[in-house]
Amino acid sequence: MKKITKALGITLLAGSLLVACSNDEDTDTPANNNDNGTSDEQVENDDNGVDEGTNDEGEDDSDENTESDDESDTGGGLGADQEFGDQLDLGIGDTAQISSNQGAYEITIHSVKKEETVEDNSSMFDYFLVVDATIKNIGDEPLDATNPVGVLEQTSRLSGSGSGDYSGDYETIDSVSGELGPGDEMSGQILFHARNGEEQFIRVQPGLIAADGVYNDAVWTFTEDEME
Repeated sequence: MKKITKALGITLLAGSLLVACSNDEDTDTPANNNDNGTSDEQVENDDNGVDEGTNDEGEDDSDENTESDDESDTGGGLGADQEFGDQLDLGIGDTAQISSNQGAYEITIHSVKKEETVEDNSSMFDYFLVVDATIKNIGDEPLDATNPVGVLEQTSRLSGSGSGDYSGDYETIDSVSGELGPGDEMSGQILFHARNGEEQFIRVQPGLIAADGVYNDAVWTFTEDEME
C-alpha cells in the first residue's frame, strides 16, 4: 500500500512540473507578434497609413513633382515670346523684326555709305560701309542695344563668310550702345569692312540661327549704286 501511494505521489508531482513548464513557454513567446516579427498593431497602422509618394489627402505627388521639374527646366531667361518669320527680301529703308534669346527688337537700316578710310585707317578688305540704323526694343524686358547690332554681319556673297560690326573701334563712328527699355529706340551707326561686289548683303549671322541664339533670319540686299 505504501508503494502504491508513493507511486501516485511521484506521478502527480511530474504532472505539476509539466504544466508549470508549459505556462513559462507561453509567457516567453510574444502573443501579439506575427511570423515576421511584426505586431498586429504595426500591421494595422501600415494598412491605415499614407503611402509614400502621396500627400495628406491621398493624392499622388508625382505629377506635382514633375511640374516643378518642368518649370525649372525652362530656365526663365530673357528669350522673346514673339515669333517672326524669316525676312529675306529687305532693302535699304526697310525694318526687320527679330526674335532672339536676348529679347525681341526691330532693326531699320536707313542708309549705307561707302568710305575708303575711317580715321585715316584703311579697311582690312576693300572699303568700309557706314550704316545708319535704328534699334527698337519691342520685347518686355530691358535690352542692351549692342546685342541687336552684334547679330548682324555684312557680306558680298551669301554663301561666304561676313564681317561683323567694328563701330566700337573708332571714335568718330556714332555707335549704338546703351540700355533700351521696352518700347525704347536708339539710332546710330554700324561699321563693316566690305569687299567689292555688285550686290551687297547685311544679314543675321547664320551661326547664331543654327545655335538658336536668334530665332529668325533677316537679309537686306542692296547694290553699290544705292550706297551714298
